[in-house]
Amino acid sequence: MNGIALKIAPAPAAETGYVLFPATACQVRFWHEQKASPQATALNIAFRLQLSGPLDAASLEQVLGELVARHEILRTGFLMTAAGLRQQVWSDTPLCLDVIDLAGRDAQAALAEAERTGGEQARTPFDLSSRSFFRAVWLPRSLTQGELQLTFHSLVMDGWSFAILVRELVEGLAALHAGKAVDYADVELHHGDYALWKEEFLASGALDRARAHWRRELHAFSRFEVPGDRARPQARRFQGAIRSVLLPVELSEHLIDAAKAQGVTLFSVAAASLAMALQSQAGGTRVAIGTQMSVRDQQELEGVIGPLINTVILRLDIAPGSTLASVIAQCGAKLCDAVEHLHVPFEEMVEMAGETSGADSPPLCPVNFALQQSFVGIGDEVRRDAFAATTSPSFNAGALYDLNFFMVRRPEGWRISCEGDLDLYEVETIDGYLAKWRAMLEAVQIAAQQPAARDANGQAAQAHADVGVSGFMSRAELEAKAHNIVRFNEQGTQTPIIVLNNIAVFYELAQQLGAHRPVVDMPMVPKTPQHMPPRAFEDLAADAVRLIKTIQPTGPYILMGYCVLGAMALEAAHQLRREGETVELVILNDSWCPGYRERMPWYDRLLRKVQVRMDDIPRDYRLARRGEMSMIHFLQQFRTVRLLRLTQLAVKFGFLKKDGASNMIDENLWYGRNIGYLREQQARYRPAPYDGDVQIFRSAQVLKGRLFSHDMGWGEVITGKLVVTEVPGLHNQMFRTAGSAVIGGQLRERLGA
Repeated sequence: MNGIALKIAPAPAAETGYVLFPATACQVRFWHEQKASPQATALNIAFRLQLSGPLDAASLEQVLGELVARHEILRTGFLMTAAGLRQQVWSDTPLCLDVIDLAGRDAQAALAEAERTGGEQARTPFDLSSRSFFRAVWLPRSLTQGELQLTFHSLVMDGWSFAILVRELVEGLAALHAGKAVDYADVELHHGDYALWKEEFLASGALDRARAHWRRELHAFSRFEVPGDRARPQARRFQGAIRSVLLPVELSEHLIDAAKAQGVTLFSVAAASLAMALQSQAGGTRVAIGTQMSVRDQQELEGVIGPLINTVILRLDIAPGSTLASVIAQCGAKLCDAVEHLHVPFEEMVEMAGETSGADSPPLCPVNFALQQSFVGIGDEVRRDAFAATTSPSFNAGALYDLNFFMVRRPEGWRISCEGDLDLYEVETIDGYLAKWRAMLEAVQIAAQQPAARDANGQAAQAHADVGVSGFMSRAELEAKAHNIVRFNEQGTQTPIIVLNNIAVFYELAQQLGAHRPVVDMPMVPKTPQHMPPRAFEDLAADAVRLIKTIQPTGPYILMGYCVLGAMALEAAHQLRREGETVELVILNDSWCPGYRERMPWYDRLLRKVQVRMDDIPRDYRLARRGEMSMIHFLQQFRTVRLLRLTQLAVKFGFLKKDGASNMIDENLWYGRNIGYLREQQARYRPAPYDGDVQIFRSAQVLKGRLFSHDMGWGEVITGKLVVTEVPGLHNQMFRTAGSAVIGGQLRERLGA
């Protein structure tokens, strides 16, 4: 390595012990592709992190070493056996951190050296006999600033995994600097465990229906190739160039609004526009584009480091005269189908299409598209105490596809890019295709109340962790919700408190806050039967933000969320702040942090559930005996009663009286299901760290003890000023007179009113 290169002394020699696990289908394909082209680097993934804080090479190496010890995939090699490719997890693998000191160089020279080193790292192949497919270079610019370059092979890494590593790296550095042990969550599953499960899952017959879908979808498949400047060579050299265009903020917002209006994702709008642009160049009526999706659709897989992705194919029919709106709708439906049948490995799809792999072209889909919200989370920054990490654009490791289009959200806005194979395309041609894509994006129109994309069975499109939602609230639905908003203290001149509410009544609280503080009660949970398809929790919050902005177009904002909607209020605050708005305070009322319970060991979760039920049942029975709760409503809490419809039978035969309260039983059931729907969507959501001010109010009903954190689990998320206040009364009574007096007094103190 050129320049000033210092070596941190390597750790002691690795132990000889290892454990073997099966390799997944994508790992097998990657291994064979690398073996066929040993000097190719297109399967490398090169990341760049800009780090700030009290930094030194020894601390970085120590924390990186802890991450290698913590995650098996970072100390995994590969071994071809008689039974097939195996992951070889070593008991220990030394980590050597290369250091190139940029301190003392002027800004231009330091940038040039970082660019040279990063390009060299990205284009240095991994040896398939390696014990680890991970390397790191630290380029300090000062005692508090530097660039960390991390290079992985696709055999061991994906974008989701990298985001986990960045968070843990920053947490580890902060803990080490503070002189305390880092409080990492337990690693319950490693990639080898996932591979064992996946092997059994693929052989179980559970994917028979999904395989039938892909056989139909790939029937009479023909490759979609975009004309190049030169004939395809006999062997690929993977030489690529990346060209990029930053979209204007106005165009980015227009595209998001168009997606919401048509009830699809931004992914669908971008992919359909790309398909239309390329079809006009390639001719024909069918476009086939590959795209990658995360297979982490089980909560247990969200913390696994390793390549948990699958490539799927979007095959679009673009007949002469097709409108862009119709292709966007078709893309939304195809995306829905792909998500539903996600787990059939791409390698099986190649066989279904009847394609034999060759050394001259990418398998099945020479054109690929990906949309990436962020590499490391909201705002593309991870911060803990004095340490922060942000990503920079990666270096080109080589062209894996003929044309690989991607759209990445960066702090400065959405950037569209194309990596083209230089053996096929001149740089000017790549620029031309990128320009045609942008022109098609500029032609996207905002449709008026288009229906959401639906699958072949008429079901609304579904959400996926890496793709987004299948539909946003239509303008008509937005206006209907706006009519249900209740306002208190309307003439007040202070910043309003906007409440994301389910069923609470805020008259008493408004009285306690005083006439100068407006309170806006924004009901978010429908009380009537509705079809609600699965959606990403972030996008449910995006709808809340749209509704908030109809009430108050600009900040500063004070947001409050009750129960499950507390997490939505915090996510709405994140989104408003990303738009440059000020959020003075987020108020969480009896709202548990998503992931707090889910991260517990199963035995603690079970014990916690039992304790809650043991507290709930006698209390609710007393309420029912006093007439404060319908006896029917009390009995409906029991699954057996609901399944056997025992309350309906008891009313029919006169054992229970259907009084005024119990007449609402059907409405309560629907309402309960709607709340349950929000909880289901929230279960997959993990809030990003929030450095603003937060106030938590917890009712006296919330239990205490080891399994019931005083801060309701938010302490690990909130890095700003966090205050927790207990409120008298039960959960559904915390806004009555006594509770409102406590809440109002605390808020007047915090808000300076």
